Amino acid sequence: MAGKGKETATRDAAGVRKNVYRRFQEGQDYEKQTAPEMATLCDMMKRGIFGEEETAEGVRVRHPGGRPRKYETVEQLQEGIEKYIDYIAVQNAAGVSLIPDVEGLALFLGISRSTLYEWQNARPGEFSDTIKRAINAIAAVKKQLALNGKIPPIVFATDFNNNHGYVQQSKIEVSAVRKLEELPQKAEIMRRLPTKTASDPADDIEITAEELGL
Repeated sequence: MAGKGKETATRDAAGVRKNVYRRFQEGQDYEKQTAPEMATLCDMMKRGIFGEEETAEGVRVRHPGGRPRKYETVEQLQEGIEKYIDYIAVQNAAGVSLIPDVEGLALFLGISRSTLYEWQNARPGEFSDTIKRAINAIAAVKKQLALNGKIPPIVFATDFNNNHGYVQQSKIEVSAVRKLEELPQKAEIMRRLPTKTASDPADDIEITAEELGL
């Protein structure tokens, strides 16, 4: 049982973080979560941490010792990923807005994010390819949501940098500049200057960069 302390602007008396941000305004910079949304997210946490699952009969059970199920085969992994996708689809159909992400997939599978990446590197072949395809599919979904204005650009960019290996780059085009020693010297410039005659008005003389070899 959590002890009671002093409530603050950002935490309640039990020390739990409130969904408030001092520098941002609710309803303008962010939206407050609803009770159904938090119930769904808490359910996902329990599934991932304690290995809870719902049977075909609708009964919630835990794996022995609270341990999540093991994924020894590709088929088991694919089944877990498919359940995660179906879970998100069902919750969104019920009005709870959930977005697939790498951390959410790992939590749903009952493993850590680092373990997911370790499996991708240490278990080559179909097992690794399945994880890569899942992560790529997650990126594709989030990209479509961002392009349709469903995810703030800065959130999308940060997420793609952290979870999908993308890097924002600024490309600067620099025109070629001739080296100093390649430029014509004074004697060469003077040789190329047109000869002025008495009948030539001074302002009629035009010297182009091409004539100077520049």
